[in-house]
Amino acid sequence: MPTSAMRTSDAGIRDEVFVGSGEMAARCREFDWASTALGPVSSWSPSLRTTVSILLESRNPMFLWWGPELVQIYNDAYGPSLGMGDRHSRALGAKGREFWTDIWSTIGPQIEQVMSTGEPTWHEDQYLPIERNGRLEDVWWTYGYSPVRENGAIAGVLVVCQETTARVTMMTERELLLAAERTARAEADAARETLSEVFTQAPVAIAVLDGRDLRFTVANAKYCQIIGNRDPVGFTLLEVFPDLGGSEIEAVLRRVYESGIPFAASDLLVKFDVTGVGATSDHYFDLVYHPLRTGSGAVSGVVAVLIEVTERRAMLVERERLLAEAERACADAEMANRAKSEFLTVMSHELRTPLNAIVGHAQLIELGVYGPVTQEQLAALDRIQRSQRHLLGLINGVLNYAKIDAGAVLYYLTDVHVEEVLATCEALTAPQARTKQLDFRYLRCDSPLTARADSEKLQQILLNLFSNAIKFTEPGGRVTAHCALVGDSQVAIQVTDTGCGIPADQLERVFEPFVQIDTRLTRASEGTGLGLAISRELARGMGGELMAESELGVGSTFTLTLPAK
Repeated sequence: MPTSAMRTSDAGIRDEVFVGSGEMAARCREFDWASTALGPVSSWSPSLRTTVSILLESRNPMFLWWGPELVQIYNDAYGPSLGMGDRHSRALGAKGREFWTDIWSTIGPQIEQVMSTGEPTWHEDQYLPIERNGRLEDVWWTYGYSPVRENGAIAGVLVVCQETTARVTMMTERELLLAAERTARAEADAARETLSEVFTQAPVAIAVLDGRDLRFTVANAKYCQIIGNRDPVGFTLLEVFPDLGGSEIEAVLRRVYESGIPFAASDLLVKFDVTGVGATSDHYFDLVYHPLRTGSGAVSGVVAVLIEVTERRAMLVERERLLAEAERACADAEMANRAKSEFLTVMSHELRTPLNAIVGHAQLIELGVYGPVTQEQLAALDRIQRSQRHLLGLINGVLNYAKIDAGAVLYYLTDVHVEEVLATCEALTAPQARTKQLDFRYLRCDSPLTARADSEKLQQILLNLFSNAIKFTEPGGRVTAHCALVGDSQVAIQVTDTGCGIPADQLERVFEPFVQIDTRLTRASEGTGLGLAISRELARGMGGELMAESELGVGSTFTLTLPAK
């Protein structure tokens, strides 16, 4: 097997294992796995390939350690947990023991336990501070370690995790609020001055509204800041905020006072006049209203604990707006793409009808139906028919691409004998090769090969590759076809020519629709530039791939890989 084919086969396997358009799938396809203890992807075991494929396609943060050196692989959802520094760029393919030096004393024994006993573990809200974003950060995780077995032996450890730092932090803050509230209630029975001091030093907005008229007796600096740096102490609720009269906030405060039942809310909209000049504005709060009781248990007032979240709310609203715009843009793009495909399909069908009429009438004239025909007229009719066939071929190419682009192509996969299809394609294209005086060689396969493919579409791809090789090879050159088994699961078919070659920076563009790298070479038989684009899509539709290698002035090699029987 030629070296280029082996590289191509490994690339094909990479495309199968590292599926998807995400960042980590792309990085895994590009990564030099041969430089790690895992070796090239073509040598990976089915267990490792399957585990990695599942990992990359999961939206849940997942991480895999594999082999004695605990080589690392992870998915897109896990990437943000590594922060914005170079930690993310260094993690893929690294050895776990060398990479996680900051927390290895904790996770190392956990991994060893799973590898040695095969028993999965579960860790909830585990505190594991790691170095990321250029500093040591406090991080909490909830994660499970599970063994991954290969032939009965434990070959790796799969981690399914969620970073719970935000939740733990939120719970901590919530506990602080509740603790502040409990402290306030206890201190109220002991001494109002002590309670006021506690409120003053609290990191959140706190106020006490006393009696049935809800008169402010305590308001800490944070609360005063929220209401426009005013001191409400000594005034009633409606004296400070006349615009709250009859509002939901007034009703809730009075209900808490009368019933003794606390009230809590998140993202609650409150419209009030911050500046006191009569202009109300929207504000959002996470808040708790709690009854303040005397030593006898009677409700004497209400403690208000607030955190303003107006900016956070605005960010969420803006995020939803941007998401909605992105969804609309995506829908518009899909609609435009469908309209394009439908237009190409309709136009192709509409153009076929007059072309068929042209050739029909030309043939009738040629047969003498309308009278004798001279040799000059026969030559002209021949040119008309050749032009009609050429134009019809172009239209058929556009129609075929439109069908593929619209997802309207059906594949009938069967076990196909590769040599039979190659022999048919050779027979159909050999006259073209002889006309150009090319050395057209079909090297028989190493052994009888059977691919899982659609026979008709496989023949279409090979005919296109043969025709292109003949077209772009100067007289006296050589075109060679060869096939071989790659590993246990892939059949590779190579078509090599000694033509002009393709520039390295243009190599991938030959598979783009309506692209011809050097039109000067194709004036003798112009085309739409759709042949290779269609061929690659057909190959992928059958679970295979079509790749190209080329060197200017030396020639090109196109390799088609398909699943083996």
